Amino acid sequence: MAVSLLLLAARAAGFAAQNAGQASAQEIGQKPSQSGAQADPIPQMAERAQRYEEQGNLAQAMQIYRQILKLDPHSVAALNSLGVLLVKTGHPKEGIHYYQRELALRPHEFAINLDLGLAYIKLQDYAHAIPPLEEAARLAPHSLQAAELLSLAYVGREQYAKAVPYLQRVVAEAPSDQAAAYMLVRAYMQLKQYQQALDSFHRLNSLNPDSPWVHILSGQAYDGLGAYDKALAEFERARQLLPRDAVVTFSLGFLHWKLHRYDQAISELQQTLQLDSHFEQARFYLADSYLAAQRPAAALPLLQAFIAQNPGDYRARVDLGKALAATGHNAQAQTELRAAIRSDPNAPEGHYALARLYQKLHRSADAERELATLQKVQAQRRQAGDSLVKASGVRGDPMHNLPQ
Repeated sequence: MAVSLLLLAARAAGFAAQNAGQASAQEIGQKPSQSGAQADPIPQMAERAQRYEEQGNLAQAMQIYRQILKLDPHSVAALNSLGVLLVKTGHPKEGIHYYQRELALRPHEFAINLDLGLAYIKLQDYAHAIPPLEEAARLAPHSLQAAELLSLAYVGREQYAKAVPYLQRVVAEAPSDQAAAYMLVRAYMQLKQYQQALDSFHRLNSLNPDSPWVHILSGQAYDGLGAYDKALAEFERARQLLPRDAVVTFSLGFLHWKLHRYDQAISELQQTLQLDSHFEQARFYLADSYLAAQRPAAALPLLQAFIAQNPGDYRARVDLGKALAATGHNAQAQTELRAAIRSDPNAPEGHYALARLYQKLHRSADAERELATLQKVQAQRRQAGDSLVKASGVRGDPMHNLPQ
């Protein structure tokens, strides 16, 4: 899978910040030494470490910074340089240890908070990234780097409402930032602000007119607005650019399923699984399409395979109960439907399917009980409609799929 756009953008925004925050040999040498009355060796050690860095010998440079910290454990500059190099060489967890030591000495230093937040983002630990990045944004409210990194952390925690104002600012001040433009559109759609998302697509078109993801995101937005014909047209355009892409075929199949065009849905979703046999949502919607098309025997193995990977999925268990009942496996159908109801007693589909099964078995009292329960839960709960943003999951998210 391609590298996450979160990490791509973090690297783009963060390395400049790291380099800006790294201390010079002179700064390290100016730190008070704990070595007593003897001549202070730290300035010469720092100069050697920086020469090693310039030569690309980062391992030797890090070894010297560790030696400096043995002599002066409170050298903020050495802590910073070692943390930067550890993150740069792919050891963010160890780098965080030194950033935290540095932050304890200077808790309100902009660069330290920024670097610590970036290190957490590299670990995809967005919850821990947010506090230092919020502090960095507070300390430097005009810093575009702090705004972009904080928006990345908010998106990583699915706090889209908090991310939007920062992303809007980044896009306004850096209009060529493709990563921020994609994230802003995706955040709008997660917040179901589909019209705002569509209004932003002209920027994506200008940044990358040949990107199929512009059409994929447009299709998702039109789906959210209920403009299904426009959504289908966008995905057909995406198919011209990506003729064998599982996300595109799934999206077309999903839309046909939503429009009750089950034969077309089945064709597209079958192709999706040929392209990506691990696309579990395609498996579910294909099974559901088979059920709707009165082909329960075809749905059974798909539902059994899906539930093996997703044992807690309520809708799949209801569908499996329906398929078993339709193929004459009434006892197994009751077991599955009761299991579905136990997992979500306030969802209506399970009660309705079980009532239908009891009617088929001439168990009138049981059927009436389930229908009465169904009326209660329908009054209490309105089921949200399926959307492409939700159904396609990370596969339909450009932040996880754009090439590096």
